[in-house]
Amino acid sequence: MALRQLILNKKIQERSAKITALRADEDKLKDEEKELEVALDEAETDEEVKVVEESADELEKKIKEKSDEISKLEDEKAELETELAEIEAEQTDEDTDEDEEKIKDGEKRKMGKKVEVRNTQDNKDFANYIRTQGLETRSLNTTSGAVLVPVEVSTNVLELKDGQVDLTAYVTSEVVGTGSGKFPVAKRATAILATKEELADIAEIADPLFIDVEYSAKTRIGQIAFSNELIEDSAIDVVAYAEKQMQRMVRNTNNKGILDVLNTFAVKNAIGADGLKSIVNIELDPELDTKFVVDQNAYQFIDTLKDSQGRYLLQDSIAFDSGKSLFGKEVIVISNAVAPKAPTGGIGFVWVGDLAEAAAYFKRSDITAVWEKFDAFSKGLAVGVRSDYKTVDEKAGVKVKLTAE
Repeated sequence: MALRQLILNKKIQERSAKITALRADEDKLKDEEKELEVALDEAETDEEVKVVEESADELEKKIKEKSDEISKLEDEKAELETELAEIEAEQTDEDTDEDEEKIKDGEKRKMGKKVEVRNTQDNKDFANYIRTQGLETRSLNTTSGAVLVPVEVSTNVLELKDGQVDLTAYVTSEVVGTGSGKFPVAKRATAILATKEELADIAEIADPLFIDVEYSAKTRIGQIAFSNELIEDSAIDVVAYAEKQMQRMVRNTNNKGILDVLNTFAVKNAIGADGLKSIVNIELDPELDTKFVVDQNAYQFIDTLKDSQGRYLLQDSIAFDSGKSLFGKEVIVISNAVAPKAPTGGIGFVWVGDLAEAAAYFKRSDITAVWEKFDAFSKGLAVGVRSDYKTVDEKAGVKVKLTAE
C-alpha cells in the first residue's frame, strides 16, 4: 500500500513540474503575442500586415498546443490525486480500526511513523505544498511569494501546547492587526478615590490608567529542513513534522525576546535566601503577582537553600504550572542556552517580579512559509513569524545579582 502511494506521489510531482514548465512557456508565447500586436499597429504596407498575420497564426497554434497539453496533464494529475486520496482514506480507516482494537486489548505501543490524518483541505494542501517542494499552492492563501500556514497549524504553533516552558503564557500577550503602532496596556492602579463635594468638578486621577506601549512586529525567519525520505514517504505526517519544528523555533524565539526585555531591568543585590526574601518583601510592591525567573545555574543554587532547621526552601507546588515555589512564589526555570548572562560575580540569571506587568508580547496571527533550497545539500521551508517584545512597567520587577555570601 505504501509503495503504491509513493508511486502516485512521484507521478503527481512529475506532472506538477511539467505543468509549471508549460505555463512558463505559455507566458512567453503570450508575451510574443503582445509584441505582434505592437508590430501590427506599426505595419504600414500589406506585405508587413501579411507577415504579422502569418506569425500570429503560427503563434496561436503553439499557444493552443501548450494549453491542450496543460489541460491533459491537469486531468491526469487530478485522477492520480483522487486515487491517492482514496488509498489514504482506506489506510486511515484501517489504522483507526487497529487503534480501537489496541485500546480494547489494553495495548500501548509507540509507532515509528504516523499516517496523515489531518482532514481539513488546507492541511492537505499544505502537505501537498511540502511534497511538491513548493510547486503547488492549491487552496492555500499566498502573500509576497509565500503561503500562509493553515490556521489549525499556526494556532497550535503560537499557543505552544507542548508542555515546555513558554514565557509568553506569563507576560501580557496581544494579537495585533498592524505591523506597528501603540497598544494601551492596563496599568496596575495606585491612585486613590478623591473626596467630591456636591456639584464640584471631579478631581483628575493623578495616575494614568493605561500605558501606551509602542510596538513594531518584526519578521523573524527560521529554516525547517526536509530530507527526500520525509518528502516522498506518504506514511509520514509532514504537516505534524513542520508544526513540531515551528513550535520549537517560535518558543525559543519568544523566550529569548522576553528574556532580553527582563535583562534591561534595574539590578539589585541579594545574598543567599535572606537577600532573595528581602527583594520580595521590600523592593517589590506586595500587590504584584511576583514570580522568580531563573536559569539552570541559579536554580541549582536555590534548590540547595535550607532553613535553620535544615529543611529545603524550594517546594513542590501543584498550585503553579512550573510545579515549584520559593517563599510561596512560583519559580520558572529557563535554559542556560537562552538565558542572558548573569551580572558579574552573580551565580546565574535571576529576575523577580510580575511578568504580566513587566513585559508585553505582540504577535501577528499569521505564519508564512516558502519552499527554498538553503544550500547545495539542504532544502525545506523558510518559516516567518512577526512579533515584538516590550517593557510595560519597569517598576514591576528587578534583575538580581545573587551571591552565596
